[in-house]
Amino acid sequence: MIIDTHIHLVGATRALSDIGDKIKRVEDGISFVSRYPDLWRARLTDEPIDISSNLLEDMDHHNIDRALVQLTPGRGDNDMLAEMVKQHPDRFHALINTRGLEQGAPGSRSPWDLPTEEGMATARARAAEEIQRCVEEYSMVGLAETGPRGFSMETHPEKIARDMKPFMDVAARYSLPVQFPTGWTQFPGGMYFADPVWTDEIAGRYPQVPVILTKMGRGLHHFETALSVAMRNVNVYFDTVGTIGEHVRIAVDTIGADRIMFGSDWSATWRWLSDPSDLYTMRKNILDNAKLSAEEREQIEWRTASRVFRLGLE
Repeated sequence: MIIDTHIHLVGATRALSDIGDKIKRVEDGISFVSRYPDLWRARLTDEPIDISSNLLEDMDHHNIDRALVQLTPGRGDNDMLAEMVKQHPDRFHALINTRGLEQGAPGSRSPWDLPTEEGMATARARAAEEIQRCVEEYSMVGLAETGPRGFSMETHPEKIARDMKPFMDVAARYSLPVQFPTGWTQFPGGMYFADPVWTDEIAGRYPQVPVILTKMGRGLHHFETALSVAMRNVNVYFDTVGTIGEHVRIAVDTIGADRIMFGSDWSATWRWLSDPSDLYTMRKNILDNAKLSAEEREQIEWRTASRVFRLGLE
């Protein structure tokens, strides 16, 4: 069995429905927003389309049994995500989106605009309400990638934790796993918090919340900080999105395979990667390069995710 814990299912538009000529390598994805600003703007304002059939085709081709799905920037919302999960309950589980809740109409605020104090206060309150709604109404199993931007303009970890407290308290009430992104990003406004040192304060304040540092530094020096946070806090986990085999091996030897889970970052853009190989092949190669035992690989491919997200598959 393989569980993919990191998929951005909602957020595709017609403008992104055929961009295989634009994204072939990882480097193309990194610079996508800056190289194709018109496509980025269309992504934020155009009506989303359902690409769940494309995801299922890729999952079936690569023997991926289940997927934890979430949004990506655009006009999609948690209700749309819930509907897609409802159509495939034996394959999909939903993660709650809390980003962009300070905005008015979809696409009304440019992602390059600085959040306002009023907007951030609104976002914090709405995030708390949305988490409760999505758990009670849709049985969503965790929080999707959530960073400080949009909730806080602070830089000190204790002040960031203070600003994120309203919705982290709700996550703690339900013991929901929370994903925090690490490493580089193609999206505006996220690079400053790529170093996950700020997550240490939140992990320490909420020991009952599984804190997942997605991408575990993304193969760069941020891995060392991520590992330090994980060594200090036994409720901190990693996913394998975009990392390297060497870092997976170090992480397994340091914190154990039972705190690492598989992820692909499949999305409307990343699914087009084809050089040197397709997305899922590249992600599986990371595990190959880590020289894992059969038990370690099984733990990373599905057992950790099943336990952390309480999927009951063990």
